[in-house]
Amino acid sequence: MKSTSPSESDSPRKHSAEDRLHWLAQRSVDEGLNSADAKELATLLAESEEARETYVGYCQLHTALGQESGLHSELAAALRPDNVVALPGARTVLTPAEDDEEIVQRPFPFGKLAAGIAAAAAIVTGVALLPGILGDARKEGVNRVESGTQPSSINGELPARSEKLPHKNSSKKSPKPLLVNGEDDQTPEEQYQSSPVLAQVSSGSQSRPPASLVTAGAKTRISFNRDIRPILSDNCFHCHGPDEGGRKADLRLDLRQTSIVSDSNAEAPIVPGDLEGSEFFARIATTDPDDQMPPPDSHKRLTPAQIALFRQWILEGAEWEEHWAFVAPSKDAPPAIESDWVRNDIDKFIVARLKEEGLDPSEEADRYTLIRRATLDLTGLPPTPEEVLAFVSDDSPEAYPQLIDRLLESKAYGEHRARYWLDAARYGDTHGLHLDNYREIWPYRDWVINAYNANLPFDQFTIQQLAGDLMPTPNQDQLVATGFNRCNVTTSEGGAIAEEFLVRYAVDRAATTATVWMGLTAGCAQCHNHKYDPISQREFYQLFAYFNNTTQPGMDGNAKDSPPVIRVFADEAEEKRITDLRGELAKVDAEQLKPVAKAPETEAAFQAWLAKADRAALFADFRLPGSLLEAPPKAETDAPVNAGNVGKFEKSKPFTIAFLYEAPAEDGRTVLMQKTDPTQRERGWRVVLEDRAINLELIESWPGKTLRVGVTRIVREGSSGHFVFSYDGSGTSEGIGLYQNGKRQSSRFVKEWFDTLEGDFLTEAPLMIGGLTKASGLTPKVSDVRLYDRRLSDAEIKLLTDRDRLRGIAAKDASKRVDKETGELRSAWLMAFQDDYRAALVRKGEIETAISAMEAKAPITLVMQEKVDSAPMAHILERGEYDKQLDEVSVGVPDFLPPLAEGMPANRLGLAQWLVNGQHPLTARVMVNRMWQELFGVGLVKTAEDFGTQGEPPSHPKLLDWLAFHFVDSGWDMKALYREMMLSATYRQSARLTPELRQRDPENRLLARGPRFRLDAEVIRDQALAAAGLLDPTVGGESVRPWQPGGIWEAVGYTNSNTQTFYPDFGGKAEHRRSLYTFWKRTAPPPNLGVFDAPNRESCTVRRERTNTPLQALVMMNDPQFLRATRHLAQRALNEHDNVDGRIDYLSTLLTGRPRDEQEKQVLKASLVKFQNAWGSDEPSAREFLVDSVNDRFSLNQTEQPVELASWTMVASQIMNLDESISKP
Repeated sequence: MKSTSPSESDSPRKHSAEDRLHWLAQRSVDEGLNSADAKELATLLAESEEARETYVGYCQLHTALGQESGLHSELAAALRPDNVVALPGARTVLTPAEDDEEIVQRPFPFGKLAAGIAAAAAIVTGVALLPGILGDARKEGVNRVESGTQPSSINGELPARSEKLPHKNSSKKSPKPLLVNGEDDQTPEEQYQSSPVLAQVSSGSQSRPPASLVTAGAKTRISFNRDIRPILSDNCFHCHGPDEGGRKADLRLDLRQTSIVSDSNAEAPIVPGDLEGSEFFARIATTDPDDQMPPPDSHKRLTPAQIALFRQWILEGAEWEEHWAFVAPSKDAPPAIESDWVRNDIDKFIVARLKEEGLDPSEEADRYTLIRRATLDLTGLPPTPEEVLAFVSDDSPEAYPQLIDRLLESKAYGEHRARYWLDAARYGDTHGLHLDNYREIWPYRDWVINAYNANLPFDQFTIQQLAGDLMPTPNQDQLVATGFNRCNVTTSEGGAIAEEFLVRYAVDRAATTATVWMGLTAGCAQCHNHKYDPISQREFYQLFAYFNNTTQPGMDGNAKDSPPVIRVFADEAEEKRITDLRGELAKVDAEQLKPVAKAPETEAAFQAWLAKADRAALFADFRLPGSLLEAPPKAETDAPVNAGNVGKFEKSKPFTIAFLYEAPAEDGRTVLMQKTDPTQRERGWRVVLEDRAINLELIESWPGKTLRVGVTRIVREGSSGHFVFSYDGSGTSEGIGLYQNGKRQSSRFVKEWFDTLEGDFLTEAPLMIGGLTKASGLTPKVSDVRLYDRRLSDAEIKLLTDRDRLRGIAAKDASKRVDKETGELRSAWLMAFQDDYRAALVRKGEIETAISAMEAKAPITLVMQEKVDSAPMAHILERGEYDKQLDEVSVGVPDFLPPLAEGMPANRLGLAQWLVNGQHPLTARVMVNRMWQELFGVGLVKTAEDFGTQGEPPSHPKLLDWLAFHFVDSGWDMKALYREMMLSATYRQSARLTPELRQRDPENRLLARGPRFRLDAEVIRDQALAAAGLLDPTVGGESVRPWQPGGIWEAVGYTNSNTQTFYPDFGGKAEHRRSLYTFWKRTAPPPNLGVFDAPNRESCTVRRERTNTPLQALVMMNDPQFLRATRHLAQRALNEHDNVDGRIDYLSTLLTGRPRDEQEKQVLKASLVKFQNAWGSDEPSAREFLVDSVNDRFSLNQTEQPVELASWTMVASQIMNLDESISKP
């Protein structure tokens, strides 16, 4: 075969980018590269972290090969891609495949290896040196190094490859050995081992991010958990892991007893200390596709660095470790560190690690940075200029701790902490599926806020959410807390199978509980044993069983109050009041109504009444007391009946409207009766027919301030019926009861109007009945209209509507009446003719009205409720399918975790207690890791959602364990742990990124500098509103709907959904509530928050992603809410200061927490002049710019200085859009 040049057929330019990278990497350490290839490799390494990892791996592998040349041929072959063949001569390169070629062993190139090691070290240090290293060192014309050549090196620079490296027989003096880490007497292998190479290289997977590139010396002993298990998990566990159903060759590599040779298992594939005897190593090293592992069709391939790690691990004895997260934390004392920098024990762990890496911590941040960082972290809001000035001016050592204490006591603290938790709880204001209708569960959100502000210990925080309803005599708060497990998405879609969705709900709850408290991806075991973690399918359904015994129906009815629900009263006084009323109601029944009804004389009088001759006339003159109309009118013609000034109802007083009605044949809208004043925008009330649905309208002013409630049942053509509207005086839609033919109906209200009235609807206009809308052409018949200035009880309403039927029962011969009919007659007779009974009944109605009024004002919230007649259990489901039940299982926990204590209840309460018993290896670690993540941007375990084998190991494992112990020992005190973290010198460091830290630790995993990252979506919006002076600080309450672009809900909403159309809140301060209170429609989350990576809350999220997109800039510059904020910021600056410098500093302090330096001011002043010049020549445009396009209440176009205000608005926008403004400092 003809030899080819390096730039011809041996360069696989037509092959994949990955193969090209491997070719260039191997060629660079074996043969050297020509200038074009060297430039290409430099570009690849500069642009891709994965490419740099690959190149380092080649260098590491070749070091190992140099140490044991006997393995060289086998390993060199093992590491080439499938398209590698040998070229003639004593060398190996990567070329397009040729089947008839053999791999030829070549001498190991120690000299070129030294150059490769230097290049690798440079890569770890930073890619900026690559062009020089590769461009100068790898030019054309380099001779191959022959066997026996001494390592070549230079002081600081690599030789130009146009010159031949010194031959062993050359008379030229060999250069001084290559210096690495300042040691001049090391071999290349020793130099590499002492250089800062990567301890682990992991490409990650779709389920988790890449493992961090944490530097460590190569002399460090291989750790199974740190170095080996992640590679096994990514590449081997899918076929050789915990899942018995998917296991291949009956080989399990996640357990020591099945992986490592021992007395009990001589056939295991790994022999400690023996590479040749380890079948495992032979399989990962071979290129034979029949034997290679992972097999080619898996599309997985171990990198050279990974193979070298396995080699070193086996040679060191293949020591096995149980997965770190499943072992109880070790209670080690903090390292003994002598340093003035250290402020608490957290710092000792950080400094110890930094010393290992040869790094120093950063100096403390300036005081402007500290107050802004701490205030944003604890409250989610920026500090005010006054707060900044006070803190910066106070140089006492107590100033910073006092700042932290003040922020921890702020109401905003609980709001900010709640946002993180609500992501995990998958909280939303809609059901999430199909119609995605409104659900009322916001009291749970408020419970979370209050729990954080009250510093509820985390163990109680856990127990109340998972099992508050199962606690002894649970109070209202404990019941509300169980809303955590009602936050999952639900449906009532036509054709949906209730049993199937009950399974889905329980699966969601089990998986969410596992993620939130244990950091486990347990949901993977729904269909089969977990592929990576030791969670069997049986164990998953044991966990599932805890949530499989609830009274919740499979279909939510598309209702806001899908059961089980409770009413949430404002305080203990309200709770006591309603409890007392319910007690009084029971007392009226027991002491007044029942005694009268059962008295012998009462029964005698009733029988005498029944014995009257004219039974048909028994109810002829019966009328309930209190009717405001002596002669109930009838309207059956086109002429309306004027009933005079009756029905003077008002918002705060109860009333009842009753009437008979006969439906017309046509659809349309007509007024059946009304008492409205056209001179006061229709103030009053009226009953209308619209498309055969009857509605009551209470009108403060038409049409905006109108409460409209109607029956959901449609009146059929030609049918007649009796209708009653019973109002409790609450001013809310909830306070109106609707009855059709004596039966209470479900009601609907038009949300886009009002569901609560602020003003009254009292009017002196006459009551007009019938014949009111001739234009409609409808001829409805209304009769027997009765009005009451009290709320009738259900029993009274039933009697009112049943008179004709009761007359028929009374007319029967006594021998033909059944007992039920006689009982109905007795109840009617008692109400009509027994004064004591009727008085008690009226009192009962008054109590019911008072209870109803209190309940109408009290919001509903969804809660958990356990079935009382069954124990929690479940069936294992084949492939997770609801209708394929296998073995029955009871509640239980995974075997690899501590068992349940004896006597622990076998329900959700027992599960919750087990999670926070202080012995669980995961709960405290998982929680403190997320708390650390909130403050530092990344947790000590980056994969906060996955502490299993697919997750990333902790960057500081001993610190994580110390924090977990500290948390439990403190009584699970969350505020105390936040305080400890924030008082540390680690947290208080400057976030300045030096060139060295950029190269050594770009993700700040070693924590040699302070945390700096982009603020979350809600904080960005809240900061803008707060800085502008617009933010409403009200804590808690119903969710609000600030402005968003039109058409978003409509695009995903069904026409019969009550969230199909978006109507923004323009009343009061609703537009400027904190983003925490923004209405969360799951199928269309708030778009300006979603652009900044807020989750949709359809499932549990414990770690948000952070992206950078052009849309984010467009939102900041053009969203009407942000524009409004910049206008009001400008107005504040003009009001506070009368000079340019003062205004710039004021705006900057509001938005970035510090004044601008002179250079920055010059830039902003230049911008101001440009804006003033532009607006100055077009004042009408300036005024137009100051008009609020969403709500004219916030327009500022009437100012006397439109040009100045518009210009400063643009400056405010510039500052608001700075990276510094939307980043944590």
